[in-house]
Amino acid sequence: MGNTFLTRIIMIPAAVWLSVFFGGSMGSGVELVQYITSNGPIGGFVAIGSVALVVMAVMFCCFELSRRYKAYDYRQFSKVILGKLWWLYEIAILLSMIIVIAISSTAAGTVLGEYLQTNHYVGQVALLAVVIFFTYKGREFIEKSMTIASMSLLLILAIIAGYVYVNLGEIVAFELANDEVSLAAASVGSQYAMVNVAFFPLLLFAGRHIKKSTDSVVASISAAIVGVLPLAALHFAFLSYYPEVLTSGVEVPVYWLLEQLESTWLIDVYVLILFVLILQTGVGMMQGFVERIDNYMQEKHNKTLSATQHAGVAGSMVLLSLALSTLGIVALILAGYKFLFMIFIVVFFIPLFTVGIYKLLKTSGKGNAIVIEGAKAQ
Repeated sequence: MGNTFLTRIIMIPAAVWLSVFFGGSMGSGVELVQYITSNGPIGGFVAIGSVALVVMAVMFCCFELSRRYKAYDYRQFSKVILGKLWWLYEIAILLSMIIVIAISSTAAGTVLGEYLQTNHYVGQVALLAVVIFFTYKGREFIEKSMTIASMSLLLILAIIAGYVYVNLGEIVAFELANDEVSLAAASVGSQYAMVNVAFFPLLLFAGRHIKKSTDSVVASISAAIVGVLPLAALHFAFLSYYPEVLTSGVEVPVYWLLEQLESTWLIDVYVLILFVLILQTGVGMMQGFVERIDNYMQEKHNKTLSATQHAGVAGSMVLLSLALSTLGIVALILAGYKFLFMIFIVVFFIPLFTVGIYKLLKTSGKGNAIVIEGAKAQ
């Protein structure tokens, strides 16, 4: 993909984050309606702003700690902020990863099933196949595919927002003009962000190109902004059918919205991109998982897993998640958020913003060799 600053520091971290965040969280529109648009027209944008700020702060801490301590997988990273209790994050992330991939497989089956009028298992089998193939191909292939998919997504979302502005802009303007600012929305947005960004240590492989503190700053700001652009575009579009969208009760609100807009080609393109990005969620998480295994194998046995073994590990994890997908996407999201939020407060956010910041301040201005020695002493 090239070795330019734009590619290494801006495009790759932003693309990896957006691919996993969008496909696993906002792509179907379920969480967007529940945690963003439900706050009201203006409140939704307040929530989006708080999402960006939380993600930015967490990403900077993660990128900078991983750079200074050479901790590019979640096991190494959790040792930096949790010390001997690192295994608590391991348990939380494994359980959470299974839940998110289950959500993704359900979404993949639902999106493809509704669009093609076929059995939802078709989408789930596609998820399994894509995760196995992409994990087999490796990190560089995954980063390239995520960059292409993210650019395509941002283009189609800009078209959707533009379509709504031209054809239904007066309705959106009316809703915004007649709404009151709700600062409580910032709290809801922060919770939504914290649950999603708590997975970020799984994606630290995207930060291997970061070499200095300014790189961490730029990468975190660009990734956070790019990550919320789809939220802003879809929230804006939902306002054209507000408050009906809150009570539609559909499995995939974005698909419902596009049907209301009566644009067949928008539906065709969006469904394709959404399906690809849902698949990329599983791919990104599984790549983070195999990176963790590879680093452990390198540390203990001086070798890593083969590409075939990578694919086998990833396929096994996806199959386990598929067993959970029968619970339904809405039930998974509601139950999963309550569980994930409480767990990650204890095993991720408190350690990150106490121990993590302390270590950043302690090592500020020191050379990498000194910092790495501290990491090995964990």
